[in-house]
Amino acid sequence: MKTRILLSIVMTVFFTCIAGHTFAQSTQTDQEQEKQIKKADKERLDDAVDLKKETRKDAREAKEKARKARREDKAASRAAKQARKAAKLEAKTQKNREKADKQARKAAKAAEKSGDY
Repeated sequence: MKTRILLSIVMTVFFTCIAGHTFAQSTQTDQEQEKQIKKADKERLDDAVDLKKETRKDAREAKEKARKARREDKAASRAAKQARKAAKLEAKTQKNREKADKQARKAAKAAEKSGDY
């Protein structure tokens, strides 16, 4: 009887020690896992913040490039308009020169005819 009680006490202590050790390990593992999860969450949050900053920076750069392109387009449009206007004026000037030459020839012809008589 004494051996049974003694044996049951020893077995109980043995299982308690094993169970306690296993429980302590799992608790420690759970805490480590929570730390790792928190660390991973923090890294993801930091990455998201960095990505947001980079995205904003890229958006600003794209906006500035678009403004610059618009300015260049407007400048090119103005230059083309001025070129068209200059071409029209040149054509008008050429036409006026031709008219003046024609009138000068007529006048010379008229002067020749009037001088012959």
